[in-house]
Amino acid sequence: MNHDDFERLNFLSEKAITETATNDELKEFNVLLNEWNLSVEFNLFNGNLKTPLE
Repeated sequence: MNHDDFERLNFLSEKAITETATNDELKEFNVLLNEWNLSVEFNLFNGNLKTPLE
């Protein structure tokens, strides 16, 4: 996950929380959230304590 993806995830999470996201934005949010979760799990499993953006 790159910095732009992370920024987009933050933007979409805010829209999801305030219930202003469209269905397409919610789908994109889900894809980005899954990507984030996979990258965190991969880094933790491999003993890399850095965040996926570092």
